[in-house]
Amino acid sequence: MRADPKKQEKFARLAADPYFAQVVSANQAYLRAAVPHPAATERDHWALSCLPGTNGGRRFSTVNMMRMEVFVLFRHEEPEDDTAVHGFVVVRESVLRRYAHSGQGIEELNPNLTFDRSRPYQDAGDDQVRIWGWYDQLIAALAEEPFAVAARELAASLLTGVTNNARHHNYQLADQVLGRAVLPLQAG
Repeated sequence: MRADPKKQEKFARLAADPYFAQVVSANQAYLRAAVPHPAATERDHWALSCLPGTNGGRRFSTVNMMRMEVFVLFRHEEPEDDTAVHGFVVVRESVLRRYAHSGQGIEELNPNLTFDRSRPYQDAGDDQVRIWGWYDQLIAALAEEPFAVAARELAASLLTGVTNNARHHNYQLADQVLGRAVLPLQAG
């Protein structure tokens, strides 16, 4: 399974992309926040695809659990400096509401993020919200307790099942994200 030439080619293309480090860092932040033992549940309960063809090939990566996308990173159509990587994370909305304080909702406390309640995923039930942002905003949010707990609670309900995207799991990208491999330095 690890020697799939198409997956190796996709990983090589992503690894050569100037935004590769951002993609790795953002996926690390998601798995750190949401999945208690990612290596133990990899491929069977969550899958990480690399350069999937979904959305016209604008995706860098997608983390799937059961039948849903929980963390997706896109290439912005008109990148400017460090703003080429954006995406979304799906979390439990009720958890975020618990953390609202001082009469302000979680959205007012995080004005740089976009909260999208449209098109809910069936596997997550009604208690979900998709949060959009640039990669660094998503990393910062996932480092905060409200978002980490909200991501972890949603993931806990999904990790009990098997993902239907196991065949798309890219071990080379997962190795980078999970810290199992280091790319060799290229001669400059």
